[in-house]
Amino acid sequence: MTTEAKSLRPGEWARALASVPTANAFAVQLCRLALNFARGHGARVSLVRDAALVTLAEEGRGLALLREDLAARARVGEVCCEDNVCALPLGCGVLEMFGADQDALSELTPWLPILGLALEGMLARDARRGRGRTAEVVENLVRRLGGSLDLGEVLTATAESAARALTFERAFVGLFSMVGDSTAQTGEVFTFGFEGAFERGITVGPMSFDRLVRRGEPILYDRARDEHSPLAAGLSYLAPERCLLVPLAARGRPLGVLYVDTQRPGAPLGEDDVWLALALAEQAALAIDNARLYEEESRKRRSAEVLREVGSALSGSLKLADTLEKLLYHARTLFHASACAVYELQSDGRTLCIRSALGLSSEYVLRAQSKVGVGVVGRAVERGARVGVHDVVEERSEAGSRYTRQLLATGRYPFRGVLGLPLASRGKPFGGLALFFEGPLDLDENDLSLADVLAAQASLAIENARLYEEEVRRERESGVLLHLSRLLGSGRTDGALDEAAERAVLALNAERGLILLLDERGEEAELGRYHLNVPLREAMRLLPQLGRGPRRITRRGALQGANSALIVPIRSGSNVFGLLYADSLREEAPSDRVLQLSRAITDQIALTVGQERLLGALEREEARYRLLAEGVHDLILACDAAGKVSYANPATRRLLGELAGRSLRDLLSEEWRAVFERAWRDCLGAPERGVTCEVEVTGLPGGLRLEVRLSAVVREREVLGVLLVARDLSEQHRLAEEITRRGQALEAASARQLELRSYLSLFTQAQEEERRRISRELHDDTAQVLVAIGRRLDRLVKELAGESRGKAEDVRADLNAAIESVRRFARNLRPSVLDDLGLLPALEWIAQQARTPTRLEVQGSERRLPSGIELTVFRLVQEALTNVDKHAQANSAAVRVQFQPHGVDISVYDDGQGFQVPGDGDGDPLDRVGELASRGHLGLMGLRERVELAGGSLTVTSEPGRGSVLQFLLPG
Repeated sequence: MTTEAKSLRPGEWARALASVPTANAFAVQLCRLALNFARGHGARVSLVRDAALVTLAEEGRGLALLREDLAARARVGEVCCEDNVCALPLGCGVLEMFGADQDALSELTPWLPILGLALEGMLARDARRGRGRTAEVVENLVRRLGGSLDLGEVLTATAESAARALTFERAFVGLFSMVGDSTAQTGEVFTFGFEGAFERGITVGPMSFDRLVRRGEPILYDRARDEHSPLAAGLSYLAPERCLLVPLAARGRPLGVLYVDTQRPGAPLGEDDVWLALALAEQAALAIDNARLYEEESRKRRSAEVLREVGSALSGSLKLADTLEKLLYHARTLFHASACAVYELQSDGRTLCIRSALGLSSEYVLRAQSKVGVGVVGRAVERGARVGVHDVVEERSEAGSRYTRQLLATGRYPFRGVLGLPLASRGKPFGGLALFFEGPLDLDENDLSLADVLAAQASLAIENARLYEEEVRRERESGVLLHLSRLLGSGRTDGALDEAAERAVLALNAERGLILLLDERGEEAELGRYHLNVPLREAMRLLPQLGRGPRRITRRGALQGANSALIVPIRSGSNVFGLLYADSLREEAPSDRVLQLSRAITDQIALTVGQERLLGALEREEARYRLLAEGVHDLILACDAAGKVSYANPATRRLLGELAGRSLRDLLSEEWRAVFERAWRDCLGAPERGVTCEVEVTGLPGGLRLEVRLSAVVREREVLGVLLVARDLSEQHRLAEEITRRGQALEAASARQLELRSYLSLFTQAQEEERRRISRELHDDTAQVLVAIGRRLDRLVKELAGESRGKAEDVRADLNAAIESVRRFARNLRPSVLDDLGLLPALEWIAQQARTPTRLEVQGSERRLPSGIELTVFRLVQEALTNVDKHAQANSAAVRVQFQPHGVDISVYDDGQGFQVPGDGDGDPLDRVGELASRGHLGLMGLRERVELAGGSLTVTSEPGRGSVLQFLLPG
């Protein structure tokens, strides 16, 4: 400002204001004149825009002390001065001053309407000049684009046009790739005038997001004015002197941001520059939206064509290896992935292993095992939906395997973006597809939807290939089993066992093997070998390694020269009469499928050899029974269907003479003949059951009264004859005496059993008391000592550094595991919830601890039971759920408690595999405890004993494949 201007009075300001070119410069000059005239500290000129004040120019200090309430009153024409702050009306705006002289302001007030009219004139002149300039810039942009639908060309032209229109050096356009609630992130940025590229896009913070996205307002930045504002910190890496940020939006949807700046000092941006940028942004937004729509449609068409090509390629082969190879190739090509892999869900239902991969190292394929619910692929398989991680390193995403975690920890993990897709058939997952990217994951929603469709196609193709290979495998295995049956069946040659060993080893994809068959005494009977010249003594050393089923054995347990091996018992029921052994030089352990096939092979060998041995045993038993029949004192006769005797044992011939060809009826009197005839008819009428009658043989000294058992001999529903077994009734009297004697012995045994039950009750009570004592000592003593040690170790960790601190932290982790183990053991011995809260909370705790998902159902009027009954119920349910976890293979279980007037009814249900309850349907199956024990149901014996000790009863209901129900009825 000149010296002359400083001495001007308000009436003389016209000459100083007439020389300014724009409304912004007018406002700046007005602030300076007002400050000089009124000797103020700071001044601000604001315009009324859409019922709000927009700052046009500011000068001086103390502007933060200006009051919005005074400015609002000045907008309606009122001069307001309070606390050294004044707001003067200008008609189209407000002049605010801080620290001005009141007398000078009184002199200035009459000139305010004239100053307001002058400001309005400058604004109108700027608007007229700006509209012509804006139309020219927009027309130039439209002419340059020429209707182009190339998005990159549109964005580049927009950035260049904006920079040239505002006579700035630099500009960029960034389209939003992510719009959140308070922030937004751009994808690729198209620049003009910048030397380097924006590798990670631009992030729009909360303050800028509110103005640009929510309100759609431009943002002006002038370093001289805003260098201490939050916006300056965000723009520091661009280092602009002045800049303008304009929102890009179309159809009510935010598209991105247009940024224009200069690093040269100069006059602030005027309102016409802002309107120019807004008009340019509006026209560019329409062109960008059209280009994006065209690009999206083009991409959809390309995606559909690619999917058709992929579907055709995947369905062109039923070989799983070919299907996986084609899937990985197309997935990697379609999404420009660095690598991809197909994970297969193992038989345990929890482990995911890489079945096939493209672009991954062999070490990664072998070691990167994941778990369902852990890692990207594990979470995708668990949820049945895609899971993506934009940047594994920055987001510190949970890795799926220990090997991957090691790579991440050491900075050697080769990928950043990961996308996991589930592979499922009939609603059940069988694996996952993983896409790995060296850079961050940069796939939009269309790409992700395309990935979902690809995963669905891949699932169908893989499932078809798996079914086909499964069918081929079954046919091949059936052929192997049939050939083994022929080799080992009746009429077996000398080299048949060696050939059977060869067939079995090749079917198991092994290199060497043997079949060892034992005789009834457990000694070697036959040995068949394939590429194994081991002596019998060496083969017999494998017997101690046998389990109940196929098992993998380590190199130490295998025969010399093998790196991996399996051994399978050849058993029939609980009898083991041989083994199958196969090994390989490969270090890869036999798969679960190989183990299943080995079980089928040994079952076939057991069936074939067992049948052969059974036939031999049958012949021996026939000879033995014949010898027995010849030596017994009972009368044994065989008759044809007409009643003619075809065989009589020596005892019969000694008593009745030679009967061959005679009828037994000839030996009977008329009275007893009628009884015999009736029994004969009953026997022939119901051949499935025998008939007993008494007859008296005449013609012998003193007579002979016999008890005769008639049994029909039937083949293919045709009665071939009748077998008669007779004995003197005197034998019956001897048996009656024996029964009486044994009844007395039974009573004594029952008394002894009662004593044992009393002892068992006391023993059980003492056991519970001991458990309570041990649990309390573990919790109060051992656990507390371990906790104290842990605190001392924590203090030691703080004093250590480097590798020593890491080792100490590992010790701390092990100590925490030990503390948790002690506490869990204490709870299992005697959970305090039973003593403190009662039965129902304790049962709910048991249900939560079970591995099988279990629910608790309560019916009837709840009440506390005697402590002994509550303890018995708790132990019964605990044992029942333990059996469900171990044996049932159930998806869910339930515990139902019904409170009855004089007792309690507890039922434990599960939907597992069930088992065959012994017995023929008559009587209580739990009476056959010995048979249950022989079949492995020892837990049921313990449950029955505990229930009967408490005066209750136990009912078991189960069928194979239909689940099981255990019902306890207890008094209380």
